[in-house]
Amino acid sequence: MTKVLINEYSDLPDKTILKSGSKENVSRGPTYFPLKYYMNNTVDPHYDLPIHYHSEFELIHIISGNYKMICNTKEYELKKDDLFLITSNQLHGDSKKSSALYESVVFDIGMIRLHSYEPDVFINHILNKSVVLDGYISSEEKECVQTAVNLFEIVKEADAAYETIVSGLLLVLFGFIQRQKLYTEPNVMPEHKQRLIEQIDNVILMIRDNYQNEVSLDSMAQEANLSSKYFCRIFKDITKKSPIEYLNWYRINRACSQLRETEKKIPDIAEECGFNDLSYFIKIFKKFKGTTPLKYRHVTRGSRN
Repeated sequence: MTKVLINEYSDLPDKTILKSGSKENVSRGPTYFPLKYYMNNTVDPHYDLPIHYHSEFELIHIISGNYKMICNTKEYELKKDDLFLITSNQLHGDSKKSSALYESVVFDIGMIRLHSYEPDVFINHILNKSVVLDGYISSEEKECVQTAVNLFEIVKEADAAYETIVSGLLLVLFGFIQRQKLYTEPNVMPEHKQRLIEQIDNVILMIRDNYQNEVSLDSMAQEANLSSKYFCRIFKDITKKSPIEYLNWYRINRACSQLRETEKKIPDIAEECGFNDLSYFIKIFKKFKGTTPLKYRHVTRGSRN
């Protein structure tokens, strides 16, 4: 059976992130059928989806509520039955705080390519960027939504024939996307914009590797090879957070892991996550998690019992 996960991303150790940046290196199901299903509840205390990217495609379906996300430099708010299709190596993740239940499948596009048939041509256009998918698929696109809902149901059942059916439904979905022209052509990202994204990605890697230590705004700008003022503007354009907000957000999420999984004292956790002032740590923790570290520890441990 396919394992249903509550946001597996939240507990990934740093070693699963490739040194090229915030790229994930995670196994997606068996080698012969590289697809994995996730169930995500944004109000669950364990939920934490950092800005990241991966080589696989990802299809998101909103079950209930509103979900705020970013993909590359654009911000989206998805509602019930909206879909979002993330293609290879697109920087994406949570935007503002949301209250939503959504499911997703992450899959290797290679498993549904038909080798020189017409569907393969369209997928090749997507991969070489000669067409760029819109990503956002409104709930009003009934054929796409119904196909996606059927796909998720089959994945969750995971019976003897599900791989064949899921592969077929993914092809049907791409067929509807092509027929409804839910893409633009050509729309190649300017080279300078791609370079800026790579520079910001280097800073995200630096934060992940050095969050326990002092990380200044100047050191982040230097890592990006940009002036501090320009760096701050570009970083927020891409991540929807200021550099310091992102640094604190990442530190708090690492603190959450320690609160859930260790017996360490809260002052020790604060210091290990880069906070030298306990009162400031508690203030920032409440800002991002809506509760104190102590209450968070009690709630999250209680939820596992």
